[in-house]
Amino acid sequence: MRIAILGGNITGLALAHLLIDSKNSVEITVIEERAEIGFPCKSPGIMNNSEKWLPKLENWGISPHSSGRPIENGSQSFRRAWLEKDLSLSLVEKGVSILLKTRVVNENGKNLDLRGAGASSTWQGDLVVRVPEHVRGGSSWIGVVSSQETADGWLRDDGTWESWTEITPTPPKLNEASTPIIEINSAVEIMENEFSSFETATIDGGLERALTLFEGLSKSLQ
Repeated sequence: MRIAILGGNITGLALAHLLIDSKNSVEITVIEERAEIGFPCKSPGIMNNSEKWLPKLENWGISPHSSGRPIENGSQSFRRAWLEKDLSLSLVEKGVSILLKTRVVNENGKNLDLRGAGASSTWQGDLVVRVPEHVRGGSSWIGVVSSQETADGWLRDDGTWESWTEITPTPPKLNEASTPIIEINSAVEIMENEFSSFETATIDGGLERALTLFEGLSKSLQ
């Protein structure tokens, strides 16, 4: 079965690994609009349930430099971009095709018209799975990667700190800024995104979405 996964994010990459692990006869193509898997990164690099997911990631072939840093309560912090890149490299080693700088300009059932640096003009197969990075809706968030310790943040394995702040849509009080003041003097990277909840945007939130998608596709693979 030829399968196209539209989205080279953590969910799409994990779905590809799950499909390969299923031992079904599949030929997978991942189509991604970005020029590089993982970059730019606009999502939290924390995994809340490392006991469940870290063995799976290690089995998928992530390298030691992407294995994360244990923090409190069974959580694990990662440079998410490195993790996504490692997952993509191990997919390529398993025979998965990844088309970068490529977008779908027309979708007609199981046929795709493609434009981009890594694509032929068309893709024809048996199944197309569209995987957006996040479940949209909810609130806007700003993530800050800092060279100094930040309140409500976590230390990453590269020595930097990452924290996220929700930007609420409530009207400001008199003489008050419309968004919270975020300490960015020591920031080395600032990320902005929208997602339905912080939990769904974490690494394990994306992995859980991949598992749900895979379970829904299982009957089609038999």
